[in-house]
Amino acid sequence: MGEASHTKSKGNIARTIDDDAWQKAVERRQVIEAWLQLPHKTREVASEYADMLGCPVSTFYRWVSKFKQTRKTSSLVLGLERGNKNPRRIDAQKEKIISEVISSDYLTREKKKPSLIVQEVRRRCFALGISPPAANTIRSRIEDVPIFVATEKRYSKREAKLKHLPLKGSLPGAERPLDIVQIDHTKSDLFLVDPEYREIIDRAWVTSAIDSYSRACLALYISFGAPSTLSTALCLTQAVLPKSGWLREIGVSGDWPMQGIPNSILVDNGRDFHSHAFKRGCDEYGITLDYRPVKQPNYGGTIERFLGTLVSQLHGVPGTTFSNTQVRGDYDSRKHACLTLKELERYLATFIVDVYHQRVHSGINMPPAAKFEQGMGHVGKGRLKHHVRMPDDEQSFLISFLPSMTRTVQRYGIRIDNITYYSDILSQMLEEGDKRKFEIRRDPRDISKIYLWHPEDRQYYVLPYRDISQPPMTIWELKHITNRIKKQGADMVDEDRVFAGLTEMRSQVSEAKQKTRAQRKLTKLGKQRLTTPPPPRNEQPAIKPTLEDSIDFDEEFDPSLIETEIKLR
Repeated sequence: MGEASHTKSKGNIARTIDDDAWQKAVERRQVIEAWLQLPHKTREVASEYADMLGCPVSTFYRWVSKFKQTRKTSSLVLGLERGNKNPRRIDAQKEKIISEVISSDYLTREKKKPSLIVQEVRRRCFALGISPPAANTIRSRIEDVPIFVATEKRYSKREAKLKHLPLKGSLPGAERPLDIVQIDHTKSDLFLVDPEYREIIDRAWVTSAIDSYSRACLALYISFGAPSTLSTALCLTQAVLPKSGWLREIGVSGDWPMQGIPNSILVDNGRDFHSHAFKRGCDEYGITLDYRPVKQPNYGGTIERFLGTLVSQLHGVPGTTFSNTQVRGDYDSRKHACLTLKELERYLATFIVDVYHQRVHSGINMPPAAKFEQGMGHVGKGRLKHHVRMPDDEQSFLISFLPSMTRTVQRYGIRIDNITYYSDILSQMLEEGDKRKFEIRRDPRDISKIYLWHPEDRQYYVLPYRDISQPPMTIWELKHITNRIKKQGADMVDEDRVFAGLTEMRSQVSEAKQKTRAQRKLTKLGKQRLTTPPPPRNEQPAIKPTLEDSIDFDEEFDPSLIETEIKLR
């Protein structure tokens, strides 16, 4: 009997709660249930959820604890433990009007401004003959609406999740470094110049890989080409292979020890990630390829935030386009551009190695470099508790992801894009009279050498420039220089002489047309003499037409007439 009375009592309490307080409790429940579904809960994420509800983190934790005890919405009504006494500064009728207007007018897809809500509340109050509440009171009630709920009602549930919920899905199963690696692209906010003439080329694309566990950056690939299978593959190879040699080459003295074959890669649904070659390469080295759910970019939040951090570092560099035209103002990005692609590589690599990896990351509350080392379980200098998978042959791993082409061996070597490559191995092939087409691979980041696959030797041979004094360059720099040379050739043309020549040519054609038409008329006259009988003697002979009278310059020329005239003669 007592138990039944207890159940009835709880039901009565829920029914006695006013609509406004109940609606706020429902909204708190939505946010708390979303929190409880998270696989990984941290205080940082809890702070984001608390901000959605407009309360301190400690209060949010208290509400979660209360809700978990009963799983009832009534547990989240403020003041319920004090008999639901939650005094208001205005009477219940005015509170009800405000609540109704917020629900019917503010929380809609029309996205009405707060000033219109104030106006509507006042209108309804005047219609009922009661004094309206102050504008600040109405605005404070609007601000009480949880930001997640407001965004969901005024925009969409998807927009609310993307803007306000922590980025779920970025860390599932990442229990140690290299468990999950995210790869993505972004276009930089910086114009670059070519290394030789320092002329504007374009804005570069940045492709990067991030370790979900430690937030450490594993790779940085910069190019002028739009995102492609190639940029993704080259980014992956840099993530896997040691980077010390590359750092010394570009002039960065810091250490970038993160390396190894990842267990899985998380990417978006771009075509470059769906290519057969990329999938086959991942299969070859035991890498699981996972795709983010469609229309849910929050699953790649870790890499997107990192790319945003990289791009923001360029807003203080000459040549930046800034984030938008309003911020840029009248700043001439092209005029001030000064960095080459290689210099941008050095700039961003220095930031990653010496700044980003060494400072505290808010998502893990420690530097990414330290988190990566901790996750690998260092037990001594150069010794790891967890094994890092590395390719048996690093060069083969790199070459396997490079674009390929076929070429024959000539006496001068092998020519690609007007650049000649040569090595002593080619002389041996020439002596043997081998005229087969060989598979060639080339790294677009450094075209100073190519790789030739010899099917009998089962290995790649490195072929450098024939003229080894020439500097290394990227394929995009080569294309820019080639276009410049073509333009210079066009600038050397004597346009006056060209146009004078064209005029003379057209004059010659006009003269030839006149001669042809005249000859055609003569041919017609000759045919008439052969076929027309002489007139009777007693008749006046017809007046012989002159050449000028008989030639019709507008008639179309018939080449067959010339052949007929020749036969007749």
